[in-house]
Amino acid sequence: MKRMLIVVFALVFALAAAPKKRAPYDPNLPILGSKFHSLPAGTGRQLVEASCLPCHSPDILVQQRLTEKQWTATVDKMVRWGAVLKDTDKPAVVAYLSKNFGATNTFTPAKTRPVGY
Repeated sequence: MKRMLIVVFALVFALAAAPKKRAPYDPNLPILGSKFHSLPAGTGRQLVEASCLPCHSPDILVQQRLTEKQWTATVDKMVRWGAVLKDTDKPAVVAYLSKNFGATNTFTPAKTRPVGY
């Protein structure tokens, strides 16, 4: 039994110490987490920048394809979670987000490589 434990321990140690192969990534790709986008011009942009960008990169917004109803629910949720936005400004924010990042959004994600590659 003792011999078996030693063999198992040696195998586990050997596997843990074995060099890890890194997946090949193109070094010319941008690093994951790079900032790619800014918000498009339009009515409501300044409100979105003031209420959304303190916590989110524009890249988070640009990739969305939400309906007006979904944006309304998302904005309400974010306000509950601490986003600073007056009730009177919500319609302008939802209209801006729906117009620019609605169902017709043609966002295409960029390929990236992990940090450290």
